[in-house]
This record gives sequence, C-alpha cells and structure tokens, in this order.
Amino acid sequence: MPELSPVATEAHTTASRDEAVGVLFRAHAAGLVRLAYVLLGDREAAEDAVQEAYLSLHRHWNRLRDHGAARAYLRAAVINRCRSGQGQLVRSRRTRDRLASVEWLEPSSEARAVEHDDARRLAAAVRDLPTRQREVVVCRYYLELTEAETAALLEIGLGSVKRHAHRGLTRLNDRLGGLR
Repeated sequence: MPELSPVATEAHTTASRDEAVGVLFRAHAAGLVRLAYVLLGDREAAEDAVQEAYLSLHRHWNRLRDHGAARAYLRAAVINRCRSGQGQLVRSRRTRDRLASVEWLEPSSEARAVEHDDARRLAAAVRDLPTRQREVVVCRYYLELTEAETAALLEIGLGSVKRHAHRGLTRLNDRLGGLR
C-alpha cells in the first residue's frame, strides 16, 4: 500500500474525526441536552453547553487516547460546562414562566398533565439542590451511573458520592414528600 503524504493523512484524519463526532452527535446529543437542562433549567444554555462540548471533542479528537471513551468525555465536558455556566446563567421568574408555557412542554391529556407537573416539580427541586448533590443525583439516578462511575466522572471519592446522594435524596424527599 502506498504511503500517504502528510496532507493526505491530515485530510483522512479530519474526515474520520468529522464522521466519528457526527455519529456521536446523532446518537447522544439529545440525551446530553436533557442532562444539561436538568442541571441548568434553561434550554438555550443546555444546548450551548452541549454544543461547546462537541466542539471541544472535535478540536481534541487526536489527543484522545481511547476514542471509545468519547461518550464519557462528552458527558464530563457537559457537566463541567454546566458548572461554569451556572454562575453566568440568570434565571428570572419571567424566563421560568416562559419556559413552562412553551408548547413543547405541555402535555396532551390529564394523565400526562399530572405526570408533567410532577416531572417539573422534581426537576425544579433537583436544580435547587446544592451543586455537588445535584450533580451526584443526576449522575446516579438520571444517567444511571454506578457509584464508582459517578465518582470517576465528578472526580470525587466514592464516600462523597454516597454522602451527596443520600443528602440529596433526603432533601428531595423532604421537599416533594408524596411525589413518586
């Protein structure tokens, strides 16, 4: 097989990187936006956080030792961007009311209305948790990560994961009581 010139190698690498990131985007972007929305409570900010994570992955693709870990890289990047974005995000009551009235959030039947109201109350309660508790609860119960995976993703100890999960769930239970 003939050897590729540096220009041809770069073009091949760029094409495969573009394709790989595109596949990851189609497969996981919607879920990552939902994750960011749960953490931030703002759809536009969530979409921005995910877009920035994908741009970062694209820029650093050749530095990834294991391309199979790209999904974990994206998840960590989104969580980190949500952390830094929380200080910049101003959530006014008007913005929350506007988001609550957006048509795509409205249910189509009474049963869906009750379910949706419960989900909104839960999401708001999760967003009101202290940062670390919120991150641990989202990783453990929304992303369904194990305690070890959560500890690795958030770069904290296993005991911290257990403590923050317990405190977060206790606080949610106290606030929401009868919510399933």
